[in-house]
Amino acid sequence: MGEIYLVRHGQASFGTDDYDRLSAVGVEQARRLGNWFRMRGLTFDRVVIGTLLRHRQTLEATGYTGLEPEILPGLNEYHFHALVECHLEQCPVEPPLDLKDARVFYRQLRLTLGAWADGTLRHPRLPESWIDFESRIRASLRAMVDPPDAHRVLAISSGGAISALVREVLGLTVDQMITMNLQMANTGITRLMFKGDKVRLQSWNAQPHLERPDAEHLISYT
Repeated sequence: MGEIYLVRHGQASFGTDDYDRLSAVGVEQARRLGNWFRMRGLTFDRVVIGTLLRHRQTLEATGYTGLEPEILPGLNEYHFHALVECHLEQCPVEPPLDLKDARVFYRQLRLTLGAWADGTLRHPRLPESWIDFESRIRASLRAMVDPPDAHRVLAISSGGAISALVREVLGLTVDQMITMNLQMANTGITRLMFKGDKVRLQSWNAQPHLERPDAEHLISYT
């Protein structure tokens, strides 16, 4: 039986001109995650990350010095800023939304993802289709359970991609996946168990490295 530790990246730089980099909080979250791995004596047979800077920075901040990470682009997040912009151009809102307000942004993101998934979001500048997103998620899952001799895999990804992977395993609805996506904590751990092509969910969005009095202030979702 193999297992995959799916980790969402540490807190990124929401509301800045460059979201794709860890904040100081994100670095500390990842550092504590690495300490938790070492305290548990966890070692990995494979390490995979997407191509995003926040994925690599999360891995580096854990202090992991084992295997060189494999790059799996399918673990990248969907292009949420571009999708939201496309949706607002197609369905304008007055007065204009303050998208640097996290609550406002995530309310709009929920609407955008629903329209993207059901095909009502049609825009010439869509970065990818929902079907293509689902396809790369399925391909990423297949890649992580192969080869079968990799008994423990560390995968650093993003909230939307991890939620889509869980949807694939559990057969969730799109609405359930979106709800999970918006509840994913930074450096939250989702564990999948696999044997051959059979994959099941063991745990979701766990934060044992942060659920302690001296670290609860580090729990975040952006």
